[in-house]
Amino acid sequence: MLGAIKRFFRRNDDSLRQSSLLGLVSGELCPGGDLVETDWIEARYEIAEGDLDFSGVSSLASKFATRIARDVSEERLVLPTIPEVGLAVRRKVQDPLSSTADLTRLLQIDLTISSKLIQVANSPAYAGYEPVNTLNHAITRMGTTAVKDILTGLTLKQFFVTKQPRLRRRLRHLWEHSVTVAANCAVLARHQTNLDPEKALLAGLIHDVGELAIIQYANLNGLDDVSDLELEDAITELKPRLGAILIRSWSLGEEFVAAALHADDLQTVTSGEVQLLDLIHVAQLHSQAGIEGAKIPNLEGVPAIRKLGLAIDGAEKSIVLLREAREEIERVRLALAA
Repeated sequence: MLGAIKRFFRRNDDSLRQSSLLGLVSGELCPGGDLVETDWIEARYEIAEGDLDFSGVSSLASKFATRIARDVSEERLVLPTIPEVGLAVRRKVQDPLSSTADLTRLLQIDLTISSKLIQVANSPAYAGYEPVNTLNHAITRMGTTAVKDILTGLTLKQFFVTKQPRLRRRLRHLWEHSVTVAANCAVLARHQTNLDPEKALLAGLIHDVGELAIIQYANLNGLDDVSDLELEDAITELKPRLGAILIRSWSLGEEFVAAALHADDLQTVTSGEVQLLDLIHVAQLHSQAGIEGAKIPNLEGVPAIRKLGLAIDGAEKSIVLLREAREEIERVRLALAA
């Protein structure tokens, strides 16, 4: 197994099962729409080693995709790291002796982060509360764990920067998509599940982080010999695995790893209760509603939509709950994107 992947791969004696150990149900949809389960494994948020193997890149992959895979194999790929303030906050939250006041003192030196956290605390995710205008009150309202997760996502925006016009457009589109999916996830979690809206928001922000890593690789290594088609091919071929490795290196938890690895596989079926991956599937589909030329599948046949029991607007190909909550979603989106 590749050394670069082993470094981020935590396993136990039974983790080499051929099936994914993500708590997913592999199955098929019958013509009538019913799911036929072909295998079932209890939810454990573990991933089979082969799921993150870069040695099996398609023979049809572009030279650019092959080059990235080779650099992963030879441990030469430099993965983005969580900004220092994010690491400091995570350490502080994990310290049993730290307090809200300690966290406030750490964050208040960065006015941008402080104002952003206050915006989130006043967003619809916390509807029903009185508005807050201080960082300490914002942290108290959200809780230190939520602040830790939200800050991790918000500080990622610094990676969406490049001087190359061709990549700048891609990064801007990727950030806007990530923010929209994050807002949809947060609202879905709040209205339709028992999942924490903050956790759902973070999952939405980072579900495509593998694409970010590939674009940054292109940015650092030059694009003179890489066409748009080759870049797109590399993203299609490598994004899920690279995103999973990156999120695992940040120690965010296996549920986030699973969400990145299977974000674009809409027929993946999760077992047990609603998971972050379900929210991302629904959020991504709804984000395409009304976009001309968008290839939207039959929504009623998407396992995540059925699992959440969501009503569909057939004419608009949208999720009724999210359509009706569009003002709430927009406020969350603007709080993140500002």
